Amino acid sequence: MRHAIRAMLAALLLPALAACALPGQRPAAVPEPPAEPVLHARLPAGHTGYDNASLARLFVLLTHDTEWGGRRPHLVRIEAPVVVGIEGPGAALHQPFLDTYLAYLRQHGGLDIRRGAVDRNMVVRLVPGGDFRDLLPAASCVLVAGDRRWRDFERDPAGNGGDALAAAPRLEAVTIFIPADAIPADVRRCLLEEIAQGLGPLNDLYGLGPSVFNDDFGHVWPTRLDLLMLRVLYAPEMATGLSRSETEARARLVLERINPAGRRARPLPPVRHRAEPAWRRLIAGAFRGDRSASERRRAATEALRYAEVALPGTAWHCHSLVTLAHLEKLKMPEQAAARLVTAERVCTRVHGAEDPRIAQARLTRAGLALNMAMPEKALELTEGLAPVLAGHGLDEALAAHYSLRARALEGLGRSAEARAEARRAAAWEAYATGRSRSGAGS
Repeated sequence: MRHAIRAMLAALLLPALAACALPGQRPAAVPEPPAEPVLHARLPAGHTGYDNASLARLFVLLTHDTEWGGRRPHLVRIEAPVVVGIEGPGAALHQPFLDTYLAYLRQHGGLDIRRGAVDRNMVVRLVPGGDFRDLLPAASCVLVAGDRRWRDFERDPAGNGGDALAAAPRLEAVTIFIPADAIPADVRRCLLEEIAQGLGPLNDLYGLGPSVFNDDFGHVWPTRLDLLMLRVLYAPEMATGLSRSETEARARLVLERINPAGRRARPLPPVRHRAEPAWRRLIAGAFRGDRSASERRRAATEALRYAEVALPGTAWHCHSLVTLAHLEKLKMPEQAAARLVTAERVCTRVHGAEDPRIAQARLTRAGLALNMAMPEKALELTEGLAPVLAGHGLDEALAAHYSLRARALEGLGRSAEARAEARRAAAWEAYATGRSRSGAGS
């Protein structure tokens, strides 16, 4: 479900950019990211200030369980240096970013991983967008076990899907399929998440705040916690074939060696995965593309009611508030704005004031204020957001931020400042979509 949620939430958050992502159009180029002094300055994000016993238990959840309720019989990882290949229409456009990301994983995750064409055991294949959407209308990309060609996957998607990946006794290779006509921002998002999960941690846990191994679109780049989990997985003490109990015992030993701060730290807040399935079924309805807007709002309302009773003040409560606010904002903007105020309060308690979720919620509030003819309020709400959005590498949100500020400044008669912000917005939109917008100052 995570790709349906991420794709649809991106569209809800950033309608201007979503409108640029026209199916069937492949970007002719992927420009360099615009100059931004604090770009990626907050990576790796998150924190690992938790005790090693609770981190070892989390490691087992990520590597032995699946988001759809299944279990892996034993630990799996790629038992060789990881060589990532990328091929298909436009592959060369994405090689520079892929190289940057793999360097990030080497530096912060201690992984033996590089891009190459020989002995590759992780393949990114860009495939025809129309064919991909016909087969997987709710997905933005997909990860499968083995070195698979698209036509083979097309013939038997169920036999090559998540269950097959979870059941694989070994990870000799994995394949990531991405629509070739996806905008660069979507390709980057898929590379960031699927490469990390293709290394072995298959699960997604909504309650895991500072992580990409969840469904709430809070973080895009693997965080410090994610990188620690990958470092544990590829430690010499770990190996394919370990049972669940053996995995936890060895993970604890590895963490005692590589994470001395975890010897006298507080436990990781419990990830209430057993209580999550009921809420997950409810929230899934809010992202069903085959439902009407009113049906999706009703599903989000039910998910919020459940969270308020069974999961108050948690990551599930935070996500429920934000989701419902986005679904309300077109028909009920004032109610959505009030709900986002509550969301910021709950999300701040859960994730911390510097978390990117807070910045994105405030950005949405600013958009609502602008649409309700309150440009001064909109401008006020955007103050201080750019360093957070840029620092966490949220390209699309940064484009929306500058575009919104340009409109607000124009509405206040500050035309010179508006033009400067519009130029920044156009540069970030070009980076996100691969296409320049005509009328950048509009």
